[in-house]
Amino acid sequence: MNAAPSLPAKKKAPDIQVLRCLNPTCREMLAYEVDSNNVLYVDLAWMARQAGELRYFPCPKCGGRNIVEPIRDTKGAVKHQVARFEPKA
Repeated sequence: MNAAPSLPAKKKAPDIQVLRCLNPTCREMLAYEVDSNNVLYVDLAWMARQAGELRYFPCPKCGGRNIVEPIRDTKGAVKHQVARFEPKA
């Protein structure tokens, strides 16, 4: 009896989502892609606005700031995560 040829294992697709404002009452879509941990899929942190040392993506709807912070991945590479929300001052 001939064994059926095994199919190559499928690669796991990246977990990509649209970044939404971290304000729980807003949740407006922003023009960036993140994974399930809000780590930028394509590291576009350089596009974030800056106020002193603080980097953020402003929300066009509520006006708050979605704060971008550097993190290290499991391989030690620096990536950026949209970590928290600050309301409009």
